[in-house]
Amino acid sequence: MEYIFLAGIHGVGKTTLAKKLELALDIKVIAISDLIRESGKAIVQSKKETDDISGNQELWKLELERINISEKHLLLDGHFCLIDRSKNIIRLPFSTFEGTKMGKIILLKKDPHEIRENLLRRDNYDYSIKFLRRFQESEETQAINYARIKDIKLFKYSNDTVFSSLIDFITIEP
Repeated sequence: MEYIFLAGIHGVGKTTLAKKLELALDIKVIAISDLIRESGKAIVQSKKETDDISGNQELWKLELERINISEKHLLLDGHFCLIDRSKNIIRLPFSTFEGTKMGKIILLKKDPHEIRENLLRRDNYDYSIKFLRRFQESEETQAINYARIKDIKLFKYSNDTVFSSLIDFITIEP
């Protein structure tokens, strides 16, 4: 099944937006981190630094193949960039998404100050505004480049975007 990839850095509000979309549409939302956990790998939801980045990417793809859903749309909540143990921003290679059926990309962006507050409140993580800005810029660059190379439609969504335009992006067939 073709899916829509909801991309954005930690704390940007992907889960909140996904819940809003579930209420508005016939859509199934799955977090890639949940697929990794379903594969048997224990990962802590509040932990932002990732171990075994490449191995984890293979695990979610295997779990994705097993999914059988009845909803009209599938939305995968994930990332184009992650943070490693040393707090380096790692751009996932595009081969990460090979063999999957990504049909559209939604890139969620927010002011880094708001992201910082979300991470502090939710996970007790304190990243600098400079780091979050760089992280979000890397995520955006990867999303744009992947969409361009694979000829996938990309929609940038932020607090300033009209929600109905996002609904249109999801529901209107290419």
